[in-house]
Amino acid sequence: MTVPEAALPTIAARTIASPCVGVCQIDRDTGFCLGCWRTLKEIAHWARYDDPERLTVLEALRQRQTEAGVNRRRVTRRRRASGSKEETS
Repeated sequence: MTVPEAALPTIAARTIASPCVGVCQIDRDTGFCLGCWRTLKEIAHWARYDDPERLTVLEALRQRQTEAGVNRRRVTRRRRASGSKEETS
């Protein structure tokens, strides 16, 4: 399958990866995912967002975590298994 040339800049412009950590559980009280802190709308639209929109969402996630007194995302089994230094606070 070939991609139309007009679509190439759009595809190439999306370089910021999803903040998903594979937890995918929405908190009923806050409406945020317990793993990545996104709303259902942000999760559903992520693939359509360009990089500036993605950066806006990522900044909103940081703000939500700060307001909740959390300085990082939840540690997943994958991150724990990789020996990431982010596990410790």
